[in-house]
Amino acid sequence: MTSLLIKGGLVVDGTGNTPFRGCVVVESDRIAFVGREEECKGLDVGRVIDAEGLYVAPGFIDIHSHFDETALLYPDAESALLQGITTAIGGNCGFSPAPLREWWLWSFWEEEVFISLYPYKYYPDSVVVPLSEVKPKLREMLGLEVTWGTFREFLGALRGRELGINLAIQVGHNTLRAQVMGRDYKRKATKEEVEEMKSLLEESLESGAIGMSTGLDYEPGAYADTEEIVELAKVVARYGGLYSTHWRRTGVRKAAQATPPRKVDGLLEAIEVGRRAGVRVEISHLLPVYSVYPDNDELWRAAARETTRIVEEALKSGVRVGFDVIPTETGGVFKIRYLASLLAPWLREVGGLERLGYFLGAKDFREEVKKGIAEGKVYMLSPTLIAELARHTLITRSRVPEVVGLSLYEASTKLGLDVVDAVLEIVRRDPYTEVEIARVPEMSESGLEELVRHKLSAVVTDTFLLDTRWEMKAPPYYLPHPNTYGCFPRFVRRYVATKGLLTVEEAVMKLTSIPAERAGLKDRGLIKQGYYADIVVFDLKELDHPMEGDPRQPPRGIAYVIVNGVVAVEDGRLTGARAGRVLVRGVDTIA
Repeated sequence: MTSLLIKGGLVVDGTGNTPFRGCVVVESDRIAFVGREEECKGLDVGRVIDAEGLYVAPGFIDIHSHFDETALLYPDAESALLQGITTAIGGNCGFSPAPLREWWLWSFWEEEVFISLYPYKYYPDSVVVPLSEVKPKLREMLGLEVTWGTFREFLGALRGRELGINLAIQVGHNTLRAQVMGRDYKRKATKEEVEEMKSLLEESLESGAIGMSTGLDYEPGAYADTEEIVELAKVVARYGGLYSTHWRRTGVRKAAQATPPRKVDGLLEAIEVGRRAGVRVEISHLLPVYSVYPDNDELWRAAARETTRIVEEALKSGVRVGFDVIPTETGGVFKIRYLASLLAPWLREVGGLERLGYFLGAKDFREEVKKGIAEGKVYMLSPTLIAELARHTLITRSRVPEVVGLSLYEASTKLGLDVVDAVLEIVRRDPYTEVEIARVPEMSESGLEELVRHKLSAVVTDTFLLDTRWEMKAPPYYLPHPNTYGCFPRFVRRYVATKGLLTVEEAVMKLTSIPAERAGLKDRGLIKQGYYADIVVFDLKELDHPMEGDPRQPPRGIAYVIVNGVVAVEDGRLTGARAGRVLVRGVDTIA
């Protein structure tokens, strides 16, 4: 008697081969048999899942997530499982919850806790703060007990909570730098400090970390030079680990910079680290490294092709390098809901939406806001970005009826004001005005298509692990990014069913075998006899998730999700099973 039979579906096995009608037999936590339709008759089974009209694929793997940051708060893994994710790699962008010594590194998800302790208007003076001060607030406000110090202890805390998905974690370079340098991080590290970081890194790799990541647009990692990164990456290489990099692209996202870094230099630096350290490199959420102005689809495609050419040349020269892509024109962990959130410093200062609308009626307050924006103190409204933002931000709901349905640029024209004055006037009249930002300045649909279709690309969410009730209760009142709940279903729908740019087998590879191979995962990423029974069953005709409106809703089209042989999602709903595992280097990976 076998434990589970999935029959009647089209099996997309993750290899890129054409789907075939067949069956998958699961015994315990492994796939015991994969056969074509004629081979499936007469099997002695326990439970049967009828997948007629559905696709049966390996469970989706997210190689660039921040799930480790919030997994202890949301161990059910609702936002991941409901979109078919069974395995994720955390510790990206230089952030990981461990190791900890005396310091806590602000990581965005705990904004309410951070600002309750360290109020700021524009940007925090330091993103590194005493752990002893943060621990009680995390317990009081979020119910999170920080019981760990070492990386090994953090993995133990995860196992103690029992997770809904499989989770492997990298060590964050920002975290290492914070523990060694404390608040004195806005400089080059000394040789002794680099050696101390190497020691912490080695201890974490010995404990099960699968690699190291950098976040070179974030503090404190942005202040590291290439030599520091190479020295640490050499340690990762000795352990056969992965080096994932949020490469230098924008610089620290604070006040506008007169000379921001050249994006192409950031990509070349990532490749240089791989070459000099002999380490496997994953270039995180790749974007075109050249700017395009004015907007032109063919130029965006050319910029994307030239970007991937650089990666291809590095691969040919012997650097083991790949990349991943967020498959939407907007990315990041949060979504801006209110137009007023663009005025975050003053929203924090006055303490709420209605109060901001009230104070914008005061001439001196408005002038102060305009001065701060003109001086480039607000990254998203900086003079170098605001024109692009205005073209791609749509007003969706407002008590200023004449601007509903218009872009910020169109609204400013309608009101006879420049863009900044239009924002202030609309927020004054209705501080609850809602917007949708259609794309970020660094990306276009045509450029994105080129990157996603490339044979080297994996597709990623770049989100936290949350439930469908999460919201930021402190200014600027962000919502989770829609990719938190529906990135992968929307990607398959958009690129396979709607645009026809990928076959279903190509799309599935980007969510399964490519990230599994890149991360070095053992026996995951394929529908194959002997592999772990991580499986997703989906309806391609129904698969989707909206980018607009409130993102906190499950996607459509995910019928079943199986994690290590246990049904975790049935008919699109969580079963309550937590069958995930903490995956560690050397046991669950090839290295």
